Amino acid sequence: MANITLKIDEGLLRKARRLALQKKTSINAIVRKSIEEFVSGDLSRQSAIKGLEVFFRQSKARVGAKNWTRDDLHER
Repeated sequence: MANITLKIDEGLLRKARRLALQKKTSINAIVRKSIEEFVSGDLSRQSAIKGLEVFFRQSKARVGAKNWTRDDLHER
């Protein structure tokens, strides 16, 4: 595993250490989990985008020419 160095406000670090102790974990574990969730969220988003692209390519639906105006849509 690689090591990283972070710069963080001392007061914030003190509060984080206190909270980590209460939750019986470490700052290292909290940071690692946050980075894992950050990366996982991006991978999930990329996967969803690829899935939508495949769906749209395979779809038989076609979009026709725009023959309406905004005013037509909001006409009462």
